[in-house]
Amino acid sequence: MIRILSDLHWGHKASLINDLDSLEGLLSEPDEVIFNGDTLEQKFENSPSHLNAPLPSIGQFENCVKSWKTKAHFITGNHDPKISQHHYCELNDGEILITHGDGIFKDIAPWSQNAQLLGEVAEQGLNHLQRNGDVSFYDFLLTIKDACIEEHSRLKDYDPTVWGKLQIFLRQAWPPTRVLKILDCWKATPQMAVNMAHRYGLSPKFLIIGHTHKPAIHSIEQTTVINTGSFLPWPGATAVDLTEKGISVRKVVRRNSSFFIGKTIQQFELEIDLDSLRFPTPEPKSTSQASPQQLTV
Repeated sequence: MIRILSDLHWGHKASLINDLDSLEGLLSEPDEVIFNGDTLEQKFENSPSHLNAPLPSIGQFENCVKSWKTKAHFITGNHDPKISQHHYCELNDGEILITHGDGIFKDIAPWSQNAQLLGEVAEQGLNHLQRNGDVSFYDFLLTIKDACIEEHSRLKDYDPTVWGKLQIFLRQAWPPTRVLKILDCWKATPQMAVNMAHRYGLSPKFLIIGHTHKPAIHSIEQTTVINTGSFLPWPGATAVDLTEKGISVRKVVRRNSSFFIGKTIQQFELEIDLDSLRFPTPEPKSTSQASPQQLTV
């Protein structure tokens, strides 16, 4: 069985995950787990404030998962764009498509204070690619990750003082229209996710994403879009389990600071070849892509 989770945000101040042992109930059962983006926090990882208290590392995560005899796969997100070289994966010759979802919006995270920066850098990178020919889905997502890396390089570290924490709160709460922007994104995400796939010649029956933190299941045209939510206090997380007989969307529950698999929300019958799991690699023309350092705003 393969389990899919996303948006653990381990290392983020708002994540519900205090230590990896709390995930044993979720990660020790499946044979394989696909972590579909924003698993770790990679912002500020080179900051002086983290020299004595470093952010969680991929090595720590992998070692812990291995101790439970589970194989881990990591797909990049906008918070961990360097966690691997995998930006999406497929099963059943594309019937099932799994990607974080940070490519859905042209400005990557429209609710973010840095949405304009993200959009401008991503657009510049895509324009560069398009001048060199057709753009593959992998190349497109690689450009999105480059924009996120550039954003990270420009961010100032968190100020640990009381005033610094207040500033963070004010940035998150302002402008007041930010909540409306998030609600608009939640509403638009399923259709835009399908549009993104079709733009690159992909027609999945099931498209599994995260990114917007809103667990949901929507049928759009011939595609079922499943969002697995997040491990933040609200609005919750779900897990997607793939077996040879089909897909199950299950609630993730938290008890005594530990996480467990909960009730089944919805099931879909589908013959799945679990051995068909495929992580596409860069096409040769990706080597001509501009690096983040070459992209300017």
